[in-house]
Amino acid sequence: MEHPENSREAVLEAVNSGADMIEVDIRLCSDGVPVLCHDKNLRRLFGRHGTLRDITSDQFRELLILGSGTPLTLEDFLTLDELTIPFILDIKEFGTERCVCSLLTERDAVQSTILSSFYSLVIRAYKREIPDLKTALILDRVATIPFSLGLISMSQPYLKFTQAEYLHLYYRHSNLRAARLLRERGYHIAFWTIDDKSEIIKAIEAEPYGIMTNTPARMIPELKSHRSV
Repeated sequence: MEHPENSREAVLEAVNSGADMIEVDIRLCSDGVPVLCHDKNLRRLFGRHGTLRDITSDQFRELLILGSGTPLTLEDFLTLDELTIPFILDIKEFGTERCVCSLLTERDAVQSTILSSFYSLVIRAYKREIPDLKTALILDRVATIPFSLGLISMSQPYLKFTQAEYLHLYYRHSNLRAARLLRERGYHIAFWTIDDKSEIIKAIEAEPYGIMTNTPARMIPELKSHRSV
């Protein structure tokens, strides 16, 4: 990506590159305001000591992501004129559901949103707030192993518990057959994160609803050219 993650510039880059959706990360500042940020700690992205819970959302807005990116609160993001495509909110921590759901409702953005998380309890909390909200369980490297081994039936009770209609799988070639089977069982499948053209071509074979990439300007033309074949 040409611009820092979760920045206003990165969002605009994705839109201008022809992305079908945008994925951003959500955490809370000390005043309970949800902001677009991947890390809890401020060191990597902002070169500062402390955490997001040590600063207010107004202080967050005054920072630069990796020295150049414009930070966004969730409300800033939802009110961008350029935001004309659906989006995925990756929820990074517990206790965000009321403020996030309130904003989604106020901004009439529920239908444009897929709410994703690694945590099944987070997904269930959001479902309690907005039962019709689309939700996705993210499966990391370890969590995808049972699927790669074909142990899908053993995982069904857990998947049912999460109440998620979408599954965002960590991409590995061995997941492709499992992804097809999960899709046949009614789940919407996406892969994260693929930044290699040859791997994107392989991933398309599983017919996912989406493929996440850090380099939309390079990968989207490749993805669309092969999907049109």
